[in-house]
Amino acid sequence: MLGLCASRDGSGSFPPKRWTSGSRASRSPRRGSMSRASFATSRTIAGSTARRERAMKRAEALALLLAVLLPAEGGGQALPGKARASAQVVISTRPGAIVFVNDVRRGVTDARGRLTLVLEPGAYALRVSKMGYEEARVRLRLAPGARRSLALSLPPLRDPAERHRQQGEALREQRLFAQAAAEYRKAIALRKGRFPRARLGLARALLALEEPEEALRQVRRALAESRTPLPEARTLLGNILRAQGLYEDAIREYRAALRQTNNFSPEAHAGLALALGEIGETESAIAHMRTAIAQNADTEPIL
Repeated sequence: MLGLCASRDGSGSFPPKRWTSGSRASRSPRRGSMSRASFATSRTIAGSTARRERAMKRAEALALLLAVLLPAEGGGQALPGKARASAQVVISTRPGAIVFVNDVRRGVTDARGRLTLVLEPGAYALRVSKMGYEEARVRLRLAPGARRSLALSLPPLRDPAERHRQQGEALREQRLFAQAAAEYRKAIALRKGRFPRARLGLARALLALEEPEEALRQVRRALAESRTPLPEARTLLGNILRAQGLYEDAIREYRAALRQTNNFSPEAHAGLALALGEIGETESAIAHMRTAIAQNADTEPIL
């Protein structure tokens, strides 16, 4: 079983910290008695502990991934095979448009404005986006072996709030998170404070800026403002709760996201896998990580 619940010292508990003052050792220092050398030493220890904790988390995630990627018992393949014939969707629109399936980026249209998607049978929400143009949205239900062709027009964008949101997305892709956050805030202000999608983009930028509490507030506001289900918000909420160590709460949010996306969300599956691993449900964790990897083919990284 993978040990994804280890404490800083790997024992499941934190050892008491001993401080020295003069020649005597005690469990805690007397007020004002810590020398500069002792203070410097304590800071070094704290820094080393934080580095060990980050390294441990990376090792835990790597261990889970290795368990997924290695062949299963009995010589089977690590990733599940396709039980049903895949469906194919050919999209025709403007060149350089980004195609999302259930809010997961699946590719960019070529110079002719075409992109071919291969998807498992099921229901999907498809979105096509290009900077400076209105988005196109289509809901699909694909039977096994289906072949669909979609010609989607993207009219020039006239909404200034959406323009700022798109600029925020572009800046976030460039890892310019502070500038992206500023654009998202402008978009929200232009919609008089009601713009759930911009709030989710802002939340992702804030997480990158290490502002989890404000990111959490934005996600909750987005959920409160939206008139339709927001699986991305549920996934983001799960990510934040998992980072806070609230694994059961995170699991509930990831499962809600998967219900709303008909089980297609590599980010939610990956987050659920990591949360399940933290509470010792290793077999379920590996199954969800396998699904995340399978669904993540030809998409942006999710980890």
